[in-house]
Amino acid sequence: MTDSNTGNNAQSSPNPPSGGPTYQDWREQRWEWRQKMREARHSRPFHGLFPGLVLILLGGLFLAGQQNWITGNAWWQWLLIGLGAISIISGLVQYHAPEYHHSRRHKFVWGVVLIALGTFFLLVFSHWWPAVLIGAGIVIILGGLW
Repeated sequence: MTDSNTGNNAQSSPNPPSGGPTYQDWREQRWEWRQKMREARHSRPFHGLFPGLVLILLGGLFLAGQQNWITGNAWWQWLLIGLGAISIISGLVQYHAPEYHHSRRHKFVWGVVLIALGTFFLLVFSHWWPAVLIGAGIVIILGGLW
């Protein structure tokens, strides 16, 4: 069947032209995107600060455990305190680096919360922590109801 206005065949061809990008275009776009991400990652100062400090903390905790500087099951309290300190340090570094545009307040808040929890468990409440978890769960459930 032919179109009366143009004289073209109305049947579709077996290989219609695709409107999307070709495989080569997709690969080039992906390569450009990865290059931008690499440049962005390397342009940030201290981009490996947080993971590096976490590894130092873990190594220090394992060393302290082997040397019996940490007794019993207190390693996780020190881990909470260390993670809180690392979060605050990371937030301070990002606060002074103009390359970071996102909010840094959450790093300070979580840092203080982790240090407070670790200290609280280490010094005072080491035997009652399951009750704190139960109470926190009840508060979350009740907060969701109102």
